[in-house]
Amino acid sequence: MTTMTHSSPATRVSDEARQEGRSRARRRDALTASAFLAPGMIAFLLFVIVPTLGSLALSFFRWDLFDTPVFIGVDNFTRLLGDQEVWSSLFVSLMFVVLGVIPVTMIGFLLAVTVNSRMPGVGILRVFYLAPILASSAVSALIWVNIYQPRSGLLNEVLALIGIHGPNWLSDIVWARPALVVMMIWGGLPLVILLYMSGLQRIPTDIYDAASIDGAGKWRQLWSMTWPSVRSSTAVILVLQIVGFLSGSFEIALILTQGGPLGQTTSLALYAYQQAFQHNDQGYASALSLFQLLLLVVIFVVVQLIRRIARSRR
Repeated sequence: MTTMTHSSPATRVSDEARQEGRSRARRRDALTASAFLAPGMIAFLLFVIVPTLGSLALSFFRWDLFDTPVFIGVDNFTRLLGDQEVWSSLFVSLMFVVLGVIPVTMIGFLLAVTVNSRMPGVGILRVFYLAPILASSAVSALIWVNIYQPRSGLLNEVLALIGIHGPNWLSDIVWARPALVVMMIWGGLPLVILLYMSGLQRIPTDIYDAASIDGAGKWRQLWSMTWPSVRSSTAVILVLQIVGFLSGSFEIALILTQGGPLGQTTSLALYAYQQAFQHNDQGYASALSLFQLLLLVVIFVVVQLIRRIARSRR
């Protein structure tokens, strides 16, 4: 005998009501998310997308801010390729990246491990490590100008205590660039620490207990367990810091050295600024800015390819 089960009209109505309720909840959540995202998306459109499109259009013109723009086609880009100052400033930008990105990443990782621990006084350490994020670039630059003062600066006074005569850091052709890199590392550490702390707090504590039972020491756990566990955070940090050292060097160099001495701190972004506001060549400055944007896109693509290759080999 076959038994057939039929849902009653009341059951069907109840199921439809639940589905309608879930649909209303999803629509409500979507509207709420859109309301929160809208200000950021509007700001991104107005302050990133629109200026980028404007810069793209302006790069095909010659304009000095006063006269009528003159269309010159791709002349600004051909000039860019033959401009020796462009390649010198690009080399300076890449040197900032080479000298700064790896140190800020490794130092930030070690400091994040420290402030994520349960050692006494860790709350004070967190405030101390994260304090630079509260200061603007201008305020930070003024602080470091005083530190780097050749006669009364804190750094040279400390060196004098051990019998070393410190140089004029910001005017020395050898030390100006490393001095700016140190300042940018200091300014970049808070973000690195925060990102690593978010990754560290997702690591289960059980694996450390098991490693301790197996005889693994603290350093062994750090490099064999903790560091591989935050690999995804490291990839994000590397991309952000590369962008930061390429573009952030503009503000720091403009305030501290104006690109000197002898162009040793003139990054690509600073060179574009000089072309725009010192030589009033807005079209060429726009072409330089687009060239830097293309460089950032290439770096991002290369980092993504490296991540995929590394992931495929696991």
